This record gives sequence, structure tokens and C-alpha cells, in this order.
Amino acid sequence: MIKARATLPEGYDMPFRGKAYKLKITSTLDKPTVQIRGDSLTVNFYTPHPKVPVQVPLVRWYRNRAKEYLPQRAAFWAEQMGVRYNKIIIKDQESRWGSCSSLKNINLNWRIMMAPDDVIDYLVIHELAHLQEMNHSIRFWRLVGRFDQHFKLHTKWLKENGRELFLILPKLPVSILNKVTFYC
Repeated sequence: MIKARATLPEGYDMPFRGKAYKLKITSTLDKPTVQIRGDSLTVNFYTPHPKVPVQVPLVRWYRNRAKEYLPQRAAFWAEQMGVRYNKIIIKDQESRWGSCSSLKNINLNWRIMMAPDDVIDYLVIHELAHLQEMNHSIRFWRLVGRFDQHFKLHTKWLKENGRELFLILPKLPVSILNKVTFYC
């Protein structure tokens, strides 16, 4: 069984929307931040912080990017598909990519932000399709296929790569997430 990464070393390839960015960890006297700079994903700490692993600011950064990007994609695809949802909820599930509730809420895992854009769109289309078909019937897959002709490749990508995305940034206890304020 593969275990979650205890630490992420400097230079680790951090995926974001399908592109790998080299993890760079620096000290700063300014506000702690996480940002993309060129080909690097840079985490700035005030000082080396032994009680706060680098995953903490990264989790916050990915969640914030998901809160910005995923509702935009959902709005775009909902219009294309002619469906209406109640709200988009960004979640921190340990093993699921998304779900659609009977209240028409679309739940999406923030870790999908590590996948390529076409896989992100597939997940959004998949969950929106449940607004018309709350199952995985042939009609459901035909509906998904109308808006993503390569959905089988995207499903395969998630099956082959998804576990690694969960291991890069596993679910962290809230007590650790609240130790330091980062501006993401």
C-alpha cells in the first residue's frame, strides 16, 4: 500500500491544472504567501516553521484556487448542458472527486485542481449530468459523452493518477490547518 507523503521536498513537482511546478520554499519577512512564479510554486514562510508542514499552506492555496475556478467551470458547463444547480461546494473528501445531491448541490474535491483542465471539465460535466440522471445508466453516460467526447480517457486518467493526487496533499487535521495564516 502506498502511503501519503510525510513531507514535500524542495523541487518536488507540484501539479496544478495539468502542469508541473517545482516546489520552492523560502523564508520571508513579509506576509506568508503561496504563489506561482514562472515554473515554480513558491511557499514563503516567515521563518522555518517546524510545527507547520509545507502541506498546510499548499492545501489552503489549492482550496482557494478551486473556489475561484470550479464555480466558473460549473457555470459554463451548466449553460452548455441546459441544467441548473443550486450551489457549488468545494470539499475535502478523502477519496471522492465529487457528488451531486438531491438538493442540486454540486460537491467537488479541491484536489481536482491538480488534474489537467480537460479532466477538471470532465468531473464538472459528470456531476452536472447527475442533475438530469441521478445514476450511472447508459443515458447518463450518453449525456456525459455529448459534452465530453473523451470522457473515457478522462475517467481512465483519474483512475491511473487520482490516488497519487490524494497522497501528495492528504486530508489534514483542522488543528494543523489553523496554526499559521497564509495569504493565498
